[in-house]
Amino acid sequence: MIVRLSNFLKSAEKKFIAFLALVITVLALLNVVTRALNNALFWVDELLIYTMIWMVLIGSSVMVREKSGIATTFFVEFLGNRLQKLLAHLVDAVILAFSVVLVILCWNWYDLPTLIKFDFDTQQFASSTFNFIYQEPTTTLGLSKFWIWLVVPMISVTLSVHSVANILESLQNTKVESQQ
Repeated sequence: MIVRLSNFLKSAEKKFIAFLALVITVLALLNVVTRALNNALFWVDELLIYTMIWMVLIGSSVMVREKSGIATTFFVEFLGNRLQKLLAHLVDAVILAFSVVLVILCWNWYDLPTLIKFDFDTQQFASSTFNFIYQEPTTTLGLSKFWIWLVVPMISVTLSVHSVANILESLQNTKVESQQ
């Protein structure tokens, strides 16, 4: 079930990345045209940067699932087959540990229980917790930055699902190979 969920998330992430690539293209073209007409829209620059950040972070989640990240294999190639598999399991476990820690940090950062306790009054939340996540606006867009930063908790969850799926698949492949 986790593997199917991971594959579904990966598919959705890839579609969203394609959409973000289209948005980036349109924003970049809009930026070029408005600057050429001496009527620059400065919010376009900021939105372009945030869109690229979202695309990179979501893309990193897909890369984890596909195990297509950049890797140094020089050392690994000298190891035996058994040690290579052990090292691959270790890498998957480290990614899972990182993603779980990131989920916990995001939970503490957004602190939804306390925000709910204050009836979503962000001013009271900030003055009581000294957590200004809901207070800081973007420079030109005027949005609260927590909307932009939502990609971090989202990616921490998808990374967790993908890393668990990778571990389950690796263990299944190891089990099948040992039976042969």
